[in-house]
Amino acid sequence: MDIFVSALENYPIQTGFILIGFGVIIFLFTIDNSKKKNFWGLTPSNKKARIYVYALIVGLFIIGFISIFKNI
Repeated sequence: MDIFVSALENYPIQTGFILIGFGVIIFLFTIDNSKKKNFWGLTPSNKKARIYVYALIVGLFIIGFISIFKNI
């Protein structure tokens, strides 16, 4: 964790692009998986997990954009 914090402090723009890239990759895998299964046909725990994945994607985008725009 200390390595991530030091990278975020020392290289914020590069770290922001990496976080946005991770968000895009996870989003593409999620979209590919959601085409296979309908949301309403899932169990409640699977629905909850899918919502948490979307929250993770949004969080990665927000942290990435904040770290990029904070240092421009």
